[in-house]
Amino acid sequence: MKLKALVAIVAACLSVQSFAGLLVDPYFGVGQIKTTADVSDLDGEAESYTSIGSRVGYSFILVSAGIDYEMGKYGLNDDDISVTNMSFFVGVDLPILIRAWAEYQISSDISGSDADLSFKDGYSVGVGFTGLPFVSLNLEIAATNYELDLAGNKVDFTTASTLFSVSLPLDL
Repeated sequence: MKLKALVAIVAACLSVQSFAGLLVDPYFGVGQIKTTADVSDLDGEAESYTSIGSRVGYSFILVSAGIDYEMGKYGLNDDDISVTNMSFFVGVDLPILIRAWAEYQISSDISGSDADLSFKDGYSVGVGFTGLPFVSLNLEIAATNYELDLAGNKVDFTTASTLFSVSLPLDL
């Protein structure tokens, strides 16, 4: 009797583990980004934004979690600005050809700007349509908060972006 119970537990564990694996989800996207600040002359117009990155993590049945690394580029006041973001993500793959995820940014680096910005926090939410073979069409909305140092005065500086991306989510 103990042997049958042990065999049943081992079989159940092996079948559950067969649904778990490494998630690699490279993506490329285009969108809009807008900047706002507590100082009115720093508010920006919506700018076009391109992004490339990948989510890498672990997926288990319908839930996935891991790290998202994104590199983006946009023009603000005729300057080319490069942004590099790193986030933790948690996602859900629904069986109705939809997937959704939320991210919490742990770092963001802006280069190409003369401003003295320090990262505070950021988040994003996204949804994807997975009806095409091996491809996901995604829409993601993000907000990132920085602190801007203007001659000793600390000013809140925020970027809000909307990104449409195409990704290749692979469960290995």
